[in-house]
Amino acid sequence: FCEKKAPKEAEAQPKPSPDNTANVSGVRWANWKSVAAMGVAGAAVVLYYNYEKERVLSETKITVTGKPALGGPYSLIDAVTGERVNSSDYHGQYTLLYFGFSKCPDICPAELNKMGRALDMMDKHEELPTVIPIFITIDPKRDTPERLRAYKKDYHPRLVCLTGSNEEIGKASKAFRVYFSAPAGDDEDYLVDHSIFFYLMGTNGEFLEYFGKNLSAEEVAHKMMRTLRTDLAERSMKA
Repeated sequence: FCEKKAPKEAEAQPKPSPDNTANVSGVRWANWKSVAAMGVAGAAVVLYYNYEKERVLSETKITVTGKPALGGPYSLIDAVTGERVNSSDYHGQYTLLYFGFSKCPDICPAELNKMGRALDMMDKHEELPTVIPIFITIDPKRDTPERLRAYKKDYHPRLVCLTGSNEEIGKASKAFRVYFSAPAGDDEDYLVDHSIFFYLMGTNGEFLEYFGKNLSAEEVAHKMMRTLRTDLAERSMKA
């Protein structure tokens, strides 16, 4: 016969002592205190960062004043006369410059037509001086004087078209901070990416105002008339 063994009594589990319970509670409380302290420190860092950001932005807004440093001397070729003209040749007159290229499919024609409409609106105000529109090509490789002479016939009758060497065009573009990029190579069928602005220049060749593509012909005309009246008033006060 197999002898039945009596079941073993369950071993008694040790009970945590009051000292151990206190230690565990103390650790948990210390952890919560650390988390709270880190949260407060993090919040302080965020608040300080936001404060410094606002302070720097406010100081930047104060220091950015005056007109942009745009414009400078240039020497290019008049497409109609074939003669070299300098920016100083237009001193004594107000000019409105636009940089583009004759094979531009849509933007340049639209902008030149807008320029013409704005000038026509201004011409109705006889008290204001005449503004000379000037088109400077950024594609001298294809925009020869012959091509520009034909091109200008579609636009304002006062439009002056100027071209030159790559170096001369680059210098003029840089003076007005005009961006443009043409692909390299011998391919004649390409587009030129470029910035789109009109630049109103004063009678001493100084920059007065610029007009972006987002403005309508009416907005350009009104802004240009306001700028001219202000400039004329300032000149009258200095005289």
